[in-house]
Amino acid sequence: EQFSFLVLATHRLLCIGQMAFSRAIESRKSSVERICYDPFAEQFLGARYKAGLFTRFLRDGIEKLIEARFAGHHYYVIARTRYIDDFLQDQLLGTVQQVVILGAGFDSRAYRFSDQLGNVAVFEVDHPATSAEKQAKVHRALASAKNNVVYVPVDFNTEVLAEELRNHGYQDDSRTVFLWEGVTPYLSADAVDDVLQFVLSSSGSGSLLIFDYVVKSILEGSCDMRGARNEFEKMNRGNEPLVFGIEEGEAGAFLSARGFRDVVDVGSAELTERYFANNPGRYIKPWWRLVHATVP
Repeated sequence: EQFSFLVLATHRLLCIGQMAFSRAIESRKSSVERICYDPFAEQFLGARYKAGLFTRFLRDGIEKLIEARFAGHHYYVIARTRYIDDFLQDQLLGTVQQVVILGAGFDSRAYRFSDQLGNVAVFEVDHPATSAEKQAKVHRALASAKNNVVYVPVDFNTEVLAEELRNHGYQDDSRTVFLWEGVTPYLSADAVDDVLQFVLSSSGSGSLLIFDYVVKSILEGSCDMRGARNEFEKMNRGNEPLVFGIEEGEAGAFLSARGFRDVVDVGSAELTERYFANNPGRYIKPWWRLVHATVP
C-alpha cells in the first residue's frame, strides 16, 4: 500500500513537470508572442526537460510533438495558466488576506506575484512527496526570491485538509482565494465535495475558488471531441486515471447547489477568443474547462 502511494506521487511529479515544461516553452517566446509568462518554470525542470529548451528549433518541434501526442493539451495548459494568472491578479487588486493553492505542484505564483501579494500568506497544499520535491527545488534555485509561502504537506489518505491548514496558520474567517489547478479529474466525487464544503464553511465571505474539470462524457466514453478518447485511454493506463467530471453545461448548477454564487464557467471557445485571436489554428482541448465561484 505504501509503495502504491509512492508510485502515485512519482507519477504526479512527472505530470507536473510536463506542465512546467509547457510554461517554460511559452515563456521563452518574445513578449509579443507569448500567452503566459513564468520565468521560474525552468527552475523546476530536470535535465531532460531543460535540454529541450536550448534552441527555438527544439522548442517548436517539442511543442508540435506534444500536440501530436495529446491534441489540445499544450495550448490548454498555457491558456489555463494565463487565465488563472489574470484571475488572481484581478482579485489582488481588492482585499485578499490569504491564498491557498490546492495541489500546488510546481506552481510559481507565490514568486511571480510577490509584489502584488505583499504580506498575504500563501498556503501551498500538496502530497508530502511532491511538497518535499518542490521545497528542495525552491531552496536550490529560488532561495533569494521574496515570498510568503507556507508549505502544507497533506496525505489525504490519513490527514484532514482543514486540520493541517489550521495547524499551519490558516484563518477560517479571512477572505481567501483558492486556486485548484489540474486536480479535480483525478479525485473521487466525495473528495471533490469535501474540498468544496471546506471552502464554503471555512473561509470568509467573498472568498473565491477557481478550478478546472473535465466534462463527464469523457469518463463515460461518449465524448467525441478531437483527442478526448486518446487522453482518457492514455491516462487510464497510468497510475492517475480520470475519475471525476461534471456534466457539460452543468457546472453552474453543480456549484450553486452546493452553496456557491456568481459562478463563471469558461472553455475552449472563450479561451481561444481571449488569448489566441491572433494565432488561428491553435487547438485548446474542449473537454477541460475552468470555473470560478464566490463564497456568499
